[in-house]
Amino acid sequence: MVVRLRSAAHRVSQHSGIRFLIVGGLSAAVDAGSLYVLHGVLDIWLPVATAIAFLVAFGINFGLNRIWTFEATGNARWHLVRYGSLVLVNLALTVLLVQALTWLGLIYLVSKVLTTATLAVGNYFVSRRWVFD
Repeated sequence: MVVRLRSAAHRVSQHSGIRFLIVGGLSAAVDAGSLYVLHGVLDIWLPVATAIAFLVAFGINFGLNRIWTFEATGNARWHLVRYGSLVLVNLALTVLLVQALTWLGLIYLVSKVLTTATLAVGNYFVSRRWVFD
C-alpha cells in the first residue's frame, strides 16, 4: 500500500500541471513575503516595494517554470520575451475581467479570484505550448 501511494505521488509530482500550480503558489508567497519585508519591515515606499516584490516573483516564476515545470531548452531570451508578453496580456485581461464581473454584481474579491483561476488554466496551456515550447 505504501509503495503504491509513493508511486502515485511520484507520478503526480511529475505532471507539469501540478508543478505549474506549485510554482504559482511559491511565486505568490514570494511576492507577498517580499512586499512585507520591503514595505512592512524596511519601510520602502509602497509603490516601489510592490514593484520590486512583483519583479522578484516574476523572476522566480519564469525561472522555475522554464527549468522545472516545463523543462524547457532552447533560447532563454526568446522564452522571456514570450513570457513577458503573456504577463502583459494577463494584466490587461485581469483589469478588464475583474471590472466586468464586478459590474455584473460580483464582489470585487470574488471577481479577482475567478479571474485568476480562469487565467491560470489558460496560462498553463499557453506556457506549455507557446512560451516554453
